[in-house]
Amino acid sequence: MTKRNVIMALAALLIISSPFLLRKRTIPLVSSGRVVAVAKRPWVMPWNDNNFSISAHGSELFSMWGDIFHFPLFVHPFSDGQRFLCIYDDDTAMLVFVVDYNNYSFQPPEWPHDDYLRKHLAERATNVVLVTKGFVRLPSYAELQEVSFNLEKLTQKEFRAASFPSADLGVWKFYFPKDSLLNDLDTNRYSAWP
Repeated sequence: MTKRNVIMALAALLIISSPFLLRKRTIPLVSSGRVVAVAKRPWVMPWNDNNFSISAHGSELFSMWGDIFHFPLFVHPFSDGQRFLCIYDDDTAMLVFVVDYNNYSFQPPEWPHDDYLRKHLAERATNVVLVTKGFVRLPSYAELQEVSFNLEKLTQKEFRAASFPSADLGVWKFYFPKDSLLNDLDTNRYSAWP
């Protein structure tokens, strides 16, 4: 084998393995300028069911399942470090829900307005969260507005650093558009797939 063939084989091997080697695995979850938790994606490619975990101080807070078609897109920690708003690409809806570790007294959700849509989003959210000691619920208007405000002011680089890629080919990563995520957080949302 010539030197040129070896170099070509190594280059081809590097290109083929880049989706595994250069995969974005961890995402720091930043609130008020400090990292309050870390989101971790599975190392393997997502054509099987995998766990996307959220950890703080070395222990797992909660996890969400995902595969190539269903996965979390964005997790926003609130400043108290006890609540996390998640945007999740599901097969029947763009889910928006909160995993809450506060002593939350249950109140009927006010968002979205439509009873059927509210019930559908709430049921699907509890199905995608696997392991948690927190309470999975729909967000309040105040939480939606806070996350929308914080998401809107992120630069493109900050947004990419804070988001899960919707497609990760190693060197090339593709992200769900920020404007679409803001539509998911709309306080007058009327559709499961805005």
